[in-house]
Amino acid sequence: MLNKSWMESRYTLGSLVARSAAMQRLVRQAGLQVHSDAPLLIVGESGSGKALLARSIHNSSARGTAPFVTVNSERLTPDTCEAILFGAAGSEEGAMYRANGGTLFLKNIEELGPVAQERLSQVLAAQAYSAAGGSPHRISFRLMCSGHTGDLAEKLARGMFSESLYSQVSTGILSMPSLQERNADIPYLVADVLRNFAERERVSRPSVPYHYMELLTRVEWPENVQQLRNHVESVMALSDGRFDPAIILAHFEETAAPQTMRSLIQELLQKMVASPQTASAHAAS
Repeated sequence: MLNKSWMESRYTLGSLVARSAAMQRLVRQAGLQVHSDAPLLIVGESGSGKALLARSIHNSSARGTAPFVTVNSERLTPDTCEAILFGAAGSEEGAMYRANGGTLFLKNIEELGPVAQERLSQVLAAQAYSAAGGSPHRISFRLMCSGHTGDLAEKLARGMFSESLYSQVSTGILSMPSLQERNADIPYLVADVLRNFAERERVSRPSVPYHYMELLTRVEWPENVQQLRNHVESVMALSDGRFDPAIILAHFEETAAPQTMRSLIQELLQKMVASPQTASAHAAS
C-alpha cells in the first residue's frame, strides 16, 4: 500500500484530482481558505479525503514549510488529553507546541469527549495554552478539524457536542463530496494512484484495461475515495501490476459486493479477458 502520509505531504490544491463539478467547486472554496489563519472545519463522509484536503490547504499556504501535526480526537481521553495536546512534565512537547507556525489538524472531532471539548474551548477562547507546570504559550498554529457529517450533526442535536466549541472551530466550513457525487473523477483518481506508486517504486506506470476502468466507475464505493485507492493498490500489488481478472474478482467477493452488482462485475471482467490490451485513455492522461 502507498504510505498515506508520504502521499498527502506532496499535495497542494492545484494537484488535487478535480475534474468533476463538485470537486472544482470545492477547490475554489478551499482556495479562499489558503490565506486565512481562522479555524477551519472540513465535514464529509468517512474516506472521502478530508485529511488530504486539509493537508493540501496547508501545503498551499504560507505555513506550508512549517509542521502539519495530526491528532486523532478519539485518543484525547480524560487521561491522555493534557499530555497529547499540551505536553507533560518530563516528556516530549505536546501537539500544540509541535505545530508551532504550522497547522494542528484534529481528525474526527465528533469523537472528542466532554473533558477534551472543554479544554480545547478554553484554549481557543484564551488564544493561549500551557503544559503541566509550564509557562503559557500564545497560539501560533492554525487549527483545522474534520468531522463526519452525520455523526457530528447528531451529537450536536443530542447535546453531546458543545455548541460553543462548534462555533469556535467552524469559522470556515468546507464540505467534502462523496465519491458518488464526484464519479467523473474516478479515472483520474486511479491514474493518480498509479502515478504515485510508479514514482515511489521507480517503475513504469501500469496501463489500465478499459473494461476494468468501466467496472471501477460503475460499482459502489461506500467508503469513498479511500476504498477505491485501497482496492487499486491491493489489486496492483497482488497481480504484479497486470490487473489479473481472477484477483479482481476475488477482491469483490471478499468485500461482499451487492448481489445486484455481481453479474456486472463478472460481465466486465470477461470482456477484460477478451480484450486485455485495450487501455483506458483516461488512465493514461
